[in-house]
Amino acid sequence: MNKLGPTIKKIRIIKGLSQKQVYTNIISRSFANRFESGTNDIQSEKFLMILDNLGISPSEFQYINNNYELPMAEQLLAKINYLYETHAFKTLSNWLKQHKESHNVQIQIVSGYAEVLLSSYSYHRFPLSKNIQMLMLHLLNEKSWTLQEIRMVKILIPIIATHEEFNINIETITNRIEENYKHYLTKYADPFQISNELINYYGVVLQNYLNTKNYQAAYGLRNKFNLDGLFLDWNGQISKQLWLAVWELYFGNYELGRDTLIKIIDFKSMFQISFSLNIDAIFKIRVADSKAYRFTKKIK
Repeated sequence: MNKLGPTIKKIRIIKGLSQKQVYTNIISRSFANRFESGTNDIQSEKFLMILDNLGISPSEFQYINNNYELPMAEQLLAKINYLYETHAFKTLSNWLKQHKESHNVQIQIVSGYAEVLLSSYSYHRFPLSKNIQMLMLHLLNEKSWTLQEIRMVKILIPIIATHEEFNINIETITNRIEENYKHYLTKYADPFQISNELINYYGVVLQNYLNTKNYQAAYGLRNKFNLDGLFLDWNGQISKQLWLAVWELYFGNYELGRDTLIKIIDFKSMFQISFSLNIDAIFKIRVADSKAYRFTKKIK
């Protein structure tokens, strides 16, 4: 990663701004010259004020300062998610074998994430490795989460549901993610697309409740998908409609739910869009299971 000052100078020149426009009332001109040359460092408060004058977010600055690359942890998570979503489990397993004994804390956390993905895909119950335990404790011990934690927490649901050693219920995790979710919204926008993460989290919880036959809790989730103030892109809207359709299969209008799922599958087929959710598998499993549930409860 490069020093801050030279990168600030590069961005300033790209934007066509003078030192006076960027540094006035923050640092002196002589200090600015030394800062831009990489000789002097700067206080974090003043650095953030400079970023405001440049009209650039800290995350974008970090990306540029890292030679237009994501931070290591984000790169690894993107790779792990891609391998999982494309079902490249052998490649994912090989990556895990190479990195699971790493002493780098970030790699340990990502390795725990990869182990959970692989294990939960193959088994309903599985042993908790050192990396999985580290990931769990890291997330459960902190009440305030960054975006990275919010995006990772949904993979904890199968563990919380199946391992008695974690004395915490899903409702507690749901309350916590809702509290943290609000921190990343503005009145008029969702700059980090966190609404999509919340909808996907509710979907994971719904599936877990259905898998464990906790139908009362599953029934109560419907209003979660219709919360006010959500800023969903097209992917988030599709996820929302998918989970509402699954809810209809079990508790509402079965035909409406089934028809909606078919439309979503047709939409996917028409545009050859890559979805993070395996909609075909969800359709197959939920249609059959909901029929059995409705038959047992004598729901028409």
